[in-house]
This record gives sequence, structure tokens and C-alpha cells, in this order.
Amino acid sequence: MQTVSRNHIASGIEKLSRFKLSHLGTPLEEAPQLRRAIAASLLSNSNESHNGKRSELPRLLVKRDDTTGLAFGGNKGRHFEFATGHILENGYDTVINVNDYHSNQARFIAASCARAGLRYILVSTDKVDRPLTGNLLLCKLMGAEIHRVPNEYAQQMVDRLVSDLESEGKKPFVVPRQEFADLMGMFGFVETGLELEHQLQASGVTGPVRFWGLTGRSIAGLRLYAKNRGLPWSATAVMYSPGEVSSFDEITVARSKSVAEQLEMPHALEPGDVEVLTDYTGSAYGVPFDGVFEAMHMAAKSEALILDPNYTGKSMAALIAEVRAGRVDPTVPVVFIHSGGMPQVFAFAEEIWEWQG
Repeated sequence: MQTVSRNHIASGIEKLSRFKLSHLGTPLEEAPQLRRAIAASLLSNSNESHNGKRSELPRLLVKRDDTTGLAFGGNKGRHFEFATGHILENGYDTVINVNDYHSNQARFIAASCARAGLRYILVSTDKVDRPLTGNLLLCKLMGAEIHRVPNEYAQQMVDRLVSDLESEGKKPFVVPRQEFADLMGMFGFVETGLELEHQLQASGVTGPVRFWGLTGRSIAGLRLYAKNRGLPWSATAVMYSPGEVSSFDEITVARSKSVAEQLEMPHALEPGDVEVLTDYTGSAYGVPFDGVFEAMHMAAKSEALILDPNYTGKSMAALIAEVRAGRVDPTVPVVFIHSGGMPQVFAFAEEIWEWQG
């Protein structure tokens, strides 16, 4: 299979428009205490055996993209460097976004717009009666104009906003309707592959690696990087809301083709290049379950590693459960992608406080 050099990929990234937002590269840290805590949980639960044998644990490392810096950090700091560069280069003056009340993405767009001097309008959907805390509060603090509406009225609201702005001579960038917004995260994490290749070598990891994260652009970008570099990196993505694996594959493959073409890389992703787990979504998007609270408490008590209840908590809950079920190869190091999301800890304060385990 044809592969490309690190310099080739870096050169392609450098050609993209960009607006600096984040502190990169983020640390890659061992998590020995968390590994021991998971092991202890196996010994304490008689049901956690596999074919009569206790599951063994792989080496566990954490890519700390919660430390990117801007507005509480997170992986989307990488994404929006490219999105904001694209928005500015193309003369947009206003950004309109539609997302849930606890969206990390909405927070990062607020932060990037504040830095770039852009007007930001957020159509915040679902649970319009939730308290003003977490990401939504931060959006307000950073200057977002917020319209809280039920899901069914979101597009109607966007159409009205676009019409009003255009009549004023403005040029709005509507995030959910722009193709580039679907590619930015994959660009960001192809570049992250450059960081990780160095960091893994420095950590003594030279063979296969299993990246563990959420379904989306980030983990797909890492897998795309590995495929074009010829690296033995696999990827497991945890779905954080109910959906079909085929839909994720279809969207991811299409995006990877555009990214590979723009970066002049020979290979796009194919269905199945990223393993997808569907058993850890909970009942709905943004709804944590018991395993999430267990994972949050375990990571915090063992490593002072703060996970969020909507995303990284579900991803870690899946890792713990899969280890307990004996479905994680103990000979292949796991790199957990910590994508941030900490403001949402406070939006679920009561549930986290009351969880007993």
C-alpha cells in the first residue's frame, strides 16, 4: 500500500486557512492509577470474568485534548482553528449555529467568534427549561446571542435569522449547512496524528496501538492519518447517541475522501476502518447512565481526570465494560482520547453528587 511522509502531511495542513486558538500539542500521559482501579473493579465483581479467566488490562494512556486551553479546552479547539480560518478567508461576518443546550461545539464557536471578532448567534435546542449552566452559560458569557427553541422550530428560526441578516447586507455562515464544517475536525486530527506519532515513540510504543474515543471527526482523522502513514493503529469509536453504524460509516467515508483529496493523500477511509460500539449510548443523546457515573468517579478518584457525562464519560464507560467482558486485547496499548467537555459536569451536578455506585 502506498504511504506518505510526515512532511507531506504537514505540508498539506500548512496550506489550509487557519486562525490560532489552541495550545498544541497536548500531553500524552500514562494512567496507571486508573488502570489499577479498573483491575480492582474486576476482582471485586464476580460477574466480570471471561471464559473462566479474569480479563487482563492493556497499557493505558490518555491524550489530553482537554488541555487545549481556550474556554475550558477540548478537541474542538483543533477543529475550529480551521473553521475560523475558512470563515474569515471567505468574508463571513456572522456565524449561526444550531445545537443542543449542552453542546461543547456551541461553546467553542462562541470562543472562536469572540477571538476573531465575529458575531455569533446560537439557536439552542431541546430542554429549553434547563438551568443556565455549563456550556450554555459560557456561550452567553462570551457574547453569543442565544435563541432557545424546541427542536421542531430550529430551522424556521435559522431561516428567519439568515433572511434578516442578508437584508442588512451581512454574510452569515450557517454551521449545519456548510460542508467545510463537516471536514474541519478531520483536518485537525490528521494533524494530531503528527503529534501522536512522536509522542508514542517517546513513550516506547512502537507497534500496534488502539485509539479509543467517540464517533465523529476526531478519531476518524487519526485513523485516516494512520492509514496513509502505514501505521498499525486501530480505532474504536463509541456512539454517544442512538444511531446506525452504517450512517456513521457512510458519512465518515465521504468526509475522508474530501480530506484526503485536499491533503493529497492516496487513501480515504472505508466502511469498517473504525470499529464502532453501539451499546453505550444510553437512552438518548446527552442522557448519561449508571456506567457513565461510575467511569467519572473512577477516573477522578484515581487520576484526578475529569470526564463529562455526555461524551467522555460514555467513552470511558464503554472501555471499562469492554475490558470487563474480555473484548480488549491486553497486548495492544490503548490511547484514550480525552476530548474535554468539563463544563457539563456542572450541568449534571446533582446526579453526579447523588450517585452511590
